[in-house]
Amino acid sequence: MPEVFLTIALILFGLAVLLWFAGGRRLLNFVDYGAAPAARINRHAAARLLLPVCVNAGCAWAAGQHPQLTVPLLFLTPLSILGTVIWIGAGIGRLQAIPATTP
Repeated sequence: MPEVFLTIALILFGLAVLLWFAGGRRLLNFVDYGAAPAARINRHAAARLLLPVCVNAGCAWAAGQHPQLTVPLLFLTPLSILGTVIWIGAGIGRLQAIPATTP
């Protein structure tokens, strides 16, 4: 049953990559894009989105070791996504205060 967690982790990783390479596109509907440039917000969100990817990868490992934990571990997925959404939303104000750097 760890395939469920690996599938979710793969989907979330794909979303993180999409956000990283989105540039100035406004993809997130819960973010005030007026606070900072869209490219900075998307990169900020993509880095934070790796948290649920890691949580689901860890759940896949734990479910592989102990299959009886699969159902209780399913609750960690929405909790990690909700925490990440809050983390992204709270960090947007900080992006406004930090000056932009060009690579």
